[in-house]
Amino acid sequence: MYLRANTLDDLLDDAFKLLLKSKMRVSPTKGPTVEEQGVVLELTTPRARLSRASEKGHVFSCLGELFWYISCKQDLSSIQYYISRYKKYAESDGIIWGAYGPRMFGGEPSQYEVVRDRLKEKPDTRKAVIQLFDRQDILDDYKDVPCTCTLQFLVRDGFLHLVVHMRSNDVFMGLPHDVFAFTMIQEILANNLDVKLGTYKHMVGSFHLYDRDREKVERYLEEGFQPTREMPAMPSGNPWNDIKKLFEVETAIRNGGPDSVRQAISQLANVDSYWADFGRLFGIYALTRSNVDVPRERLKQVAELRRDMSSEFYAGYIRKRASKLAGKIAKLDLGLAASPEDNK
Repeated sequence: MYLRANTLDDLLDDAFKLLLKSKMRVSPTKGPTVEEQGVVLELTTPRARLSRASEKGHVFSCLGELFWYISCKQDLSSIQYYISRYKKYAESDGIIWGAYGPRMFGGEPSQYEVVRDRLKEKPDTRKAVIQLFDRQDILDDYKDVPCTCTLQFLVRDGFLHLVVHMRSNDVFMGLPHDVFAFTMIQEILANNLDVKLGTYKHMVGSFHLYDRDREKVERYLEEGFQPTREMPAMPSGNPWNDIKKLFEVETAIRNGGPDSVRQAISQLANVDSYWADFGRLFGIYALTRSNVDVPRERLKQVAELRRDMSSEFYAGYIRKRASKLAGKIAKLDLGLAASPEDNK
C-alpha cells in the first residue's frame, strides 16, 4: 500500500481511512489494534509537517520531543514534561531504554556526524544510514524499544531525501510526531550539507490503529481541513550553534518554570529568528502548563511572546494553547482571539 500527499493532514486523512477499513485484528502488548502491513507513506513537501487540525495540531509536544532527541537525552523527566505517557515506558531507574537521542546523536563520533561526513565526501553514497533498532532490543524485555529501525539519507540531484524504515507505527499518536521529528532532522542535515530539502518516505512493517483511539480518529475526519501551510524554511548555513543555545534556553525554562521565562528568553538575542521562535514557544508552553488558576500576568506574557514571534505560522497553535486554559481572558483581554491570519 502506497500513500502519497503534499501535507501531513492529507497523509493522515488517507492513513486514517485506510486503517478504519482494515479487517486485520491484532492484540499486541499495548492493546488491541487493526493493522495493515508493509505500508509506504510519502510526504512530498516535508515542511508541511504539522497538522492544522484541532485534534492533532500539537506543535509543543512535537518540539519537546525533537529537542529531547537532539540533546541526546534519555531521562523520563525531560520528556514527561511534554508527553506524560512516556511514564509508562520508563525503566525502574527513570531511563527510557528506547530513546532515540543517544542512539542518533550520542558517541564520538555520533551516527549523525558519520552520516553527515560521509555525504560530504561522497554525495552519491547509499551507506548514509542511522540505525536505531539494535540487536540488544530483542535480547531483553524492555518496556520501550525503538519503533524506528533505520533512517537512510540520499543526496540526489542536489536534494536530500530521507527514507525511514519502521518496524511498527501507531497512526494516531506516533506517526505525526515521527514525521515532524524526522523531517526536521532531514532539514537540519540538508542545511549542514548545503543542499535542498527533498522528499520524505516513511515505510512501515506494522501500521496500526489502537481501538482506544478510533473515536478520536473519527473526530479528526469529521473536523474538516484547514488551509495548507508549510513551516518557514530553516535559515541557510550550519544551524548547530543556534540549536545548542536553544538547549540552554529550553532547559532553563523547563527547570525554572513560568517565573524563569523572561530571563531565559533574553538569551535569544543573538539567535536567528527561526530558532528564536522555538524558544518563545517553549516559553509559552511553560506559561500555560497549569490548567487551574492561571494568573492573568502569565497570559499577558503569552501575548507578548506571540507578538515577538517572527513568523505568523504559529499563531493558531498559540491561540489554541492559551484559549484552552484561559477562555475569554485569553481571547478578549489579551488579543488572542481568532483572526483570519491564524488559519492561513
